[in-house]
Amino acid sequence: MRAWSLLLLVALLALGSQLPSASGRRKNEKSGGCPPDDGPCRLSAPDQCVSDIQCPLHQKCCSWNCFHQCVPKVSVKSGSCPETRLHCLSPTQHLCHKDTDCRGSKRCCLTACGRDCRDPSTG
Repeated sequence: MRAWSLLLLVALLALGSQLPSASGRRKNEKSGGCPPDDGPCRLSAPDQCVSDIQCPLHQKCCSWNCFHQCVPKVSVKSGSCPETRLHCLSPTQHLCHKDTDCRGSKRCCLTACGRDCRDPSTG
């Protein structure tokens, strides 16, 4: 029984190290966000990073052109973008590209037909 308790403790500690910190960021994650990834996929490109700690000071490890690489981080407002379950039938049209394009507390969120300024979810 003692071995099971020890195994459970080790598993919980390992899981806890993967959870976001109180600030909402994972360990070694830099502040800021990733720019939108609108580029075409490069099928044979390997990931250049796994976490932000591998990137220079003002860069983050982001999905870019369908693989992870260090890119300049962008400013991100608080709250999260509301989830969109609709599918667009018209061409994609972006009305913003980053949160700073939006007024007040609105965020630049991906919608069914492109990015648009939306009120963030707080939950």
